[in-house]
Amino acid sequence: MKLRSICSEAFRNIACGTTRAFLLGILLAAITGGLAISDARSVIGIEHDAADFVTSGASVRVLVAQRTTDGAACERLSGVSGVRAAGALKETDAVVLRAMLANPIPAYTVTPGLIELLGGTAAAPAGAWIPAGLARTLGVRPGQQLPTTAGPVTIAGVYDFPDDGRDSRLNYAALFPQAATGTYDECWADVWPLSETRDQLLYSAITVDKSTADPVSVGRLNASRGTRFDGVALFEQRPTRYALPGCVLAGLLLGFLAIRLRRLEIAGALHIGETRRAVLATVLLETAAWAAGALLLAACALVFGVLTGAPADPLGVYLIDVRGPAAAACAAPAGAVLATFTIREKHLFRYFKNR
Repeated sequence: MKLRSICSEAFRNIACGTTRAFLLGILLAAITGGLAISDARSVIGIEHDAADFVTSGASVRVLVAQRTTDGAACERLSGVSGVRAAGALKETDAVVLRAMLANPIPAYTVTPGLIELLGGTAAAPAGAWIPAGLARTLGVRPGQQLPTTAGPVTIAGVYDFPDDGRDSRLNYAALFPQAATGTYDECWADVWPLSETRDQLLYSAITVDKSTADPVSVGRLNASRGTRFDGVALFEQRPTRYALPGCVLAGLLLGFLAIRLRRLEIAGALHIGETRRAVLATVLLETAAWAAGALLLAACALVFGVLTGAPADPLGVYLIDVRGPAAAACAAPAGAVLATFTIREKHLFRYFKNR
């Protein structure tokens, strides 16, 4: 048969419903789209867990080295790959408000990097940074002044520091940025992704002082979220990681069954003289048509599945999971070809008896 005749035959078979193209396309789209969306939601869930881990401050490592933390060395850690921000702090004289003499506000001297770690900007005007909760309690905004026993203090900015299990010292405190010179008591570094190697880098912020015997330790700003978050392991061990091979298997089975159900028709075509090559070409065109339709439907459904829930990287998630429907669309013709090779002209009468 000529190519034009093969294409015409395939079109007629699809149009008259012989190939069950509509049913098979919907079925393949439902299976592959469902598997792809379920895996996408699993990946997005891991992304949300990672975002919650970072937002809670669990990714912030805290080096405690009383009076031996080099402020400049701590600040330089932010230049290391994987360290998003770093800064040092030390306790200083409390701020005593004229209206609250009996309730002084703990105060800390910090380097600019610590303000950035807390979500602020080091370029803000000079003054004190206070947590959002304290700002609401005092009824002040950035730029306003607070009367204290040591004179007026300008509010340079406000930082968020919720009570979610993190170190509570800064829930009610005033931070005064200054140049990263001299020694401090602690070095905070926001390390993400987590790495033991990067944790060890915090020790480089310690200055050698033989006169002090204070212990040195590295802890976490928020220990309530566990000791580690291994996103790679969670991704590799997610329950839906077999969605891709599941889609391939679905495509193969549907492609195979679609042709085996038509074995009497195909054996009859071979019996009247149609070449196996022409039969194969017709089967491939018919199967590719409904498989392509299934891919289009599943890919469109996956768009909505990925965009729901505001993932951190929707395109990345989509590219991971659209592979399943795409692989199924390729596997279906392969299954159809395999089924075609199992059909023999000499079995025509057996197929007829068992129809």
